[in-house]
Amino acid sequence: MNPDRIRFLLNLFFVRYLLGWITLPIRDGKTKLEKVMMYYGKEKKDLTWKEEIGFYPIYVVIEIIRIALKWNKKYLQQEIFASPTMQRVTVNLARSIAQYGTTQPQNFASPLLVVWNFTNLCNLKCRHCYQNAGEKGIQLKYADRLRVIDQLSREYVPALALSGGEPLVDPELYTIIEVATQRGLYVSVATNGTLLTHDTCLALWDAGVQYLEISLDSSEPEYHDQFRGIPGAWQKTIDGIQNAVQTGMMVGIAPTVTRNNLSDLPRLYRLSIELGAQRFYVFNFIPTGRAHTMVQTDLSPQEREELLAFLYDCMMEKKITPFTTCPQFGRFCLEKDPQGMVITGHYSVSEGSIARVAAEYVGGCGAGRAYCAVQPDGSVTPCVFMPIQCGNLLHQTFKEIWDYSSVIVKLRNRKNYQEHCGVCDYRSVCGGCRSRAHAYFGDYLGPDPGCIYNQSAYHQLISS
Repeated sequence: MNPDRIRFLLNLFFVRYLLGWITLPIRDGKTKLEKVMMYYGKEKKDLTWKEEIGFYPIYVVIEIIRIALKWNKKYLQQEIFASPTMQRVTVNLARSIAQYGTTQPQNFASPLLVVWNFTNLCNLKCRHCYQNAGEKGIQLKYADRLRVIDQLSREYVPALALSGGEPLVDPELYTIIEVATQRGLYVSVATNGTLLTHDTCLALWDAGVQYLEISLDSSEPEYHDQFRGIPGAWQKTIDGIQNAVQTGMMVGIAPTVTRNNLSDLPRLYRLSIELGAQRFYVFNFIPTGRAHTMVQTDLSPQEREELLAFLYDCMMEKKITPFTTCPQFGRFCLEKDPQGMVITGHYSVSEGSIARVAAEYVGGCGAGRAYCAVQPDGSVTPCVFMPIQCGNLLHQTFKEIWDYSSVIVKLRNRKNYQEHCGVCDYRSVCGGCRSRAHAYFGDYLGPDPGCIYNQSAYHQLISS
């Protein structure tokens, strides 16, 4: 079915009303849509006859969509509806269309991903730390942490990434992971890797962690240790990566790229393959936190294009999957081949005509639209790299903050972005990095000076 036709149908009032109705909780706290997914293609002996009759129209709609999209029924049952995470994604998407209709990019009723800076404590002294990690500071009590999980679960957030500081220094981490996993969230942990002993990796696996993202900035110890502030950190991180890979967990290696390690990325990529990682996740340098003292190491727009070209070649190689927080990667992929492989979100890649549609709805900067952050004290910010407090979960519900924060609401309208970011043909798949705009110009709606289409903004910076 033509994507424009699907968009037209989904925006009809009665369709949006129906999507809202089927995502209201019923018995057991489950929605009608969840019940249908749970019993799709199975015996329905636990359903009442009223539920069977009431759910039948939903089955019909699902079958119409499945046939229109040419999906295999067995695939839908086993790969989508059998996954608690995908169930949450489906309910979230249905709620989002009910609330906003289809928008490009899509606005979500709740984020697809929340990054929780679990603690401010850290055992390293990274030069570029956005969190200024090291001192404990104010952080949530255990009961409040449980309430955070409860709120994210109730709002059908599919994925939770626990970061820091260094989350592994906090003894409550494992219990929180277990609770989040039991509530159906996909849980990942971002770590510097130095504390990943074999037993720690097994404990994380047993608690429910499905993905470990481990910071490694160079193929050589000297640069990594200097960048991370502690001698010997490189070897400990390498050991941690190997321990994590041995458990069978999905592992991503995550460097932060600057002018000082850009030329080393091909060697680091090859090392990542040798170590058995499945993802190579390159982080944008953003001059916030301690990183404001090293602005001169940031990439120029031309150097960032070199980075994107390298990542594109890695993606085409198909050995491990490259990702990046540079939102321009989606634009770069489409410029190379509009029908080829394209990054469609922070953690997804697709290919063909459907890929471009997915990129236009999910891709690019997700701050305040598909993603947000929770800080150690319960504050909610649009991004871990954007220290703008939009509310606090000790005093407000997550839903209140997500729906009504003026900052979050403004971030969702890319037509308001300044200079080329607001008029770009690739606005839907990119939008520029909002944290970079805020860090460089003090305006989260400003231009991202790291893009070749914002050369004037970049030259304004280097000449000031």
